[in-house]
Amino acid sequence: AVVSTQSGHYGRGVRVIKLEESPGDIGWDVFTVDYDIDGPLAVIVNHDSRESYLCIFRMLWKAKRIEHSLGKVWGRAMMWRRTLPYLAEEIPPFRHLLNMICQRFQHFISQLQYYINFEVLECSWRALEEAVNTATDLDCIINAHKNFVNLVSERLMLDEQQKTLLASLYVVFKLIVEFISDFDRVSNWLKDQNLKREALSGGRRKPGNSNADENDGFATGLAKEVTTFNRYIENVDKVIRKFLDDVTKVSDDALGFLRLRIDFNEIYQTKLQPFSGTYITKTKSVVVGM
Repeated sequence: AVVSTQSGHYGRGVRVIKLEESPGDIGWDVFTVDYDIDGPLAVIVNHDSRESYLCIFRMLWKAKRIEHSLGKVWGRAMMWRRTLPYLAEEIPPFRHLLNMICQRFQHFISQLQYYINFEVLECSWRALEEAVNTATDLDCIINAHKNFVNLVSERLMLDEQQKTLLASLYVVFKLIVEFISDFDRVSNWLKDQNLKREALSGGRRKPGNSNADENDGFATGLAKEVTTFNRYIENVDKVIRKFLDDVTKVSDDALGFLRLRIDFNEIYQTKLQPFSGTYITKTKSVVVGM
């Protein structure tokens, strides 16, 4: 994106910044961009504006990261039948559990992204264009740009008056990131279990034999993973409802429409039920509690 920008009509206006790293950080956590502006334009996009743009970009980057990662989660889970042939008979109920959680998160983040792109950025940019086109002097342009930055920051919940709302949103983000991390972990575990089954079955392209099912501990391990992911079933609607309740306390029409779009059919008022039942392999069953 930066290369495309620099090769277009924007010129040398964007530079990549690497933030200070903390243990466990990845590229998503330390990447940001800044405007490299000098000359007359710096009068309009001053230091305070650039600081606001950094905060705005970090917010947009967090949302984009989650949207991208959730898309990969769904795609990888759909590929399990082909990539995990020796577990194909055991994992469909577990995959269904993951898909229910992922769908809840994806609906939330897709509606948030729509709000950001159209209700915040596009509407604010159109207001800026109209103000600039009707400006009579430099002060009018400076004020128009300042109003643009303030409006975007306010509607992205980045101003001082909406700290509680932003904190609620970041709780949802944190839960999604934890879900993605647990999904990556369980995917690696399933891959290892599939390789173990392949070795025990002598390379036959079908689920492992009965001895493999009895001895490899897969059913017990899968039951533990179901318990882990049931935690997300219990928490996903709770944290999203908390965010929606906080939105109602803000007197902003755009945020009101965000709440309406996210819960237009009261999807988060219907609580998902954790899986409780029996996971059955070819030779043994394991009961999973609530």
